[in-house]
Amino acid sequence: MGLLDTSPLGWIIKVTDFSQISLENTMGTIKEVHQAIIEIPINIAQELGFPEEDSTALKDSHRQILDHIHGGVCDACGEVNQYIVKQAKTVNQLFNFAPYPVEPTIVKLDRKKEKRQEN
Repeated sequence: MGLLDTSPLGWIIKVTDFSQISLENTMGTIKEVHQAIIEIPINIAQELGFPEEDSTALKDSHRQILDHIHGGVCDACGEVNQYIVKQAKTVNQLFNFAPYPVEPTIVKLDRKKEKRQEN
């Protein structure tokens, strides 16, 4: 089903899903470029005598920091996207575009009580 085959709520859900995937792709690319850039001076330092194990440790530490930043930004934006969807569902219900099916309320009858009232 395409974008034009859905309700306004469906559009918003599709757009926020696309937005999140696009953000994660962009952030992943930024993370890899940033890591590659930071490794240039570390590699030069290693060529000038900086110990290889220290170089590797610096690169690994930097990657872990980037992973935390990347995860934090993606998670925060994901929360904003979920908020947008929640708000859209509320507006959808307000305008009754496509109400969600209501869960039936099951009321159990006390048969003993009914029999007592008949007597």
